[in-house]
Amino acid sequence: MTTTNHGSGHDQPSPSLPEDRRLELSRTSEERHRPVTARVYVSPITSRAALRWVNAEGHDSPTLWESVRLDGTHAHALRDEVLNLAGAVLAKRGFNYARGAYWQPPSGEPDAARPATSEVAVVPTRAYLDLQDRRFGPVPELPEVPGVTFKTTQRGQWWATVPDGRTFLLTWTPHLDGDRWIVWGGDQHSDLIRPATTSIDKALFVLRHPSHARP
Repeated sequence: MTTTNHGSGHDQPSPSLPEDRRLELSRTSEERHRPVTARVYVSPITSRAALRWVNAEGHDSPTLWESVRLDGTHAHALRDEVLNLAGAVLAKRGFNYARGAYWQPPSGEPDAARPATSEVAVVPTRAYLDLQDRRFGPVPELPEVPGVTFKTTQRGQWWATVPDGRTFLLTWTPHLDGDRWIVWGGDQHSDLIRPATTSIDKALFVLRHPSHARP
C-alpha cells in the first residue's frame, strides 16, 4: 500500500527533480490555477445546477477544481437555494466571498432576470492558505517514541520498526479540516492498523504499544 500527496493544479513537475524544486513548482502551479471566481450554471433543460471554478486567467481551473454538482432542481442561477448550496461548497473547499462581492449574472448573460449563470469573486480562507503551507512546506517532525525507529520512505511516509521487530507504515497527508495520520501493517502494509485520525498521538499509540496491533 502506498499513498501520495498530489500537487494542486494541472501541471505536475517531473519526479526526477529534487524534492525542494518539485515542491516549489507544485506550489507555483497551485497559485496559478487557484480559483478567483465561482460560477454556477443551471441547465435550462434539466434544471440541474453545477458550480465551476475559474482562475485568474479566466479559464476553468483544471483537475483539482472539477465542477461540483448541486443537489435539487432549480429555476435559475440566482435562486437563494442554489446559491446557498454553492456557498456551502465554497466553505468546505476553504474559500469565501471577496469583500463586497455578491452573486450576479456575468457580462453578456441574455436573461438577467432568470439567468442560467451567476458568478462571484472568491478568496482563499486562512485555513486554505495554511493547508498550502503544509502541503508544500516541511513535513511534520515525528516525536521520539521509546524503542521505535523511523525511516523516511517518501514525503509524508515513514517505516516504523517496533521492539518486537515488526515494521509498520506511518503516513501523513494534509487536509483542510485536519491532517490525517494512518498506520498500516501486515505483510504488504495493506492492513489498516490505525484508521485515519487527526491526532498523531493516536496514530502512534500502536507503535508505543505494539501488542495492541494485529500480528
